[in-house]
Amino acid sequence: MAEPTKRVSNQLLSKLAGVDNATILGMLNRRGYMKVYMQRVRCMTPGRRLAARAVTLRYLPSRPDLAKRIATGKYGEGFNVTPRWRALESLGPGDCFVGDAMGLGHVSTGGDVVFSTIVARGAAGLVTDGAVRDGHKVVNYGYPVYAGSSTPTIGEPDILPFEVNEPVQCGGVLVWPGDVILGDDDGVVVLPSQLAEDIVEEAVEHDEIEQALLEHVLANKESPSRYYPFNEETMKIYERWKTGRGKKGAPAPSRTRGKRAR
Repeated sequence: MAEPTKRVSNQLLSKLAGVDNATILGMLNRRGYMKVYMQRVRCMTPGRRLAARAVTLRYLPSRPDLAKRIATGKYGEGFNVTPRWRALESLGPGDCFVGDAMGLGHVSTGGDVVFSTIVARGAAGLVTDGAVRDGHKVVNYGYPVYAGSSTPTIGEPDILPFEVNEPVQCGGVLVWPGDVILGDDDGVVVLPSQLAEDIVEEAVEHDEIEQALLEHVLANKESPSRYYPFNEETMKIYERWKTGRGKKGAPAPSRTRGKRAR
């Protein structure tokens, strides 16, 4: 199994959960990471935020000899012990399951019984570019779910689970084990684990600046155009906003951010 590039702590995950996906995406783009937003992976649980470490599972096209290789259990024709179970049973708090189904958004990667393991392990959520069987039940487990679709069909005629915690693609994006998976109502952004600590404080500050600016322009009924990219006037608004919220002790921004309005 591939080792995470860097272990991201639960405390850091909590900070990242408070940052907008759009902010993280913009910061990654400026660092040269352009392909970090999953395509055709939709949010099935609106209102639930996901910030978790990736535990990956790679599926392959079904074939009889592959089935013999992976089905090693004593019951259910051996399918009670497969790489999918190993992936799910290795989850813990702060982890999420990431299933690479080769972008086959109509093909099941598992159903409500299988994915109840995420609840049992106290894990954070489920992401796949395949489908979720009985998705209408899985979404009621309480954790965030991101998938290509929901389906009543089984996946084994089309795909079989093969490799646990190795680099995969999901939604056309590279996911290394331990990468931070950030999900919101707009979808999923992948934050490489080695960049998480470097980005988080800047990202938190950026969102605070935008909140301060939003409150200012709405209260004064003016256009925000004069404050983008962030400039001295923007930072003055931010400093007043911090003071008004009892943040006098917060460190001043180290530099003006060049960020386009969104």
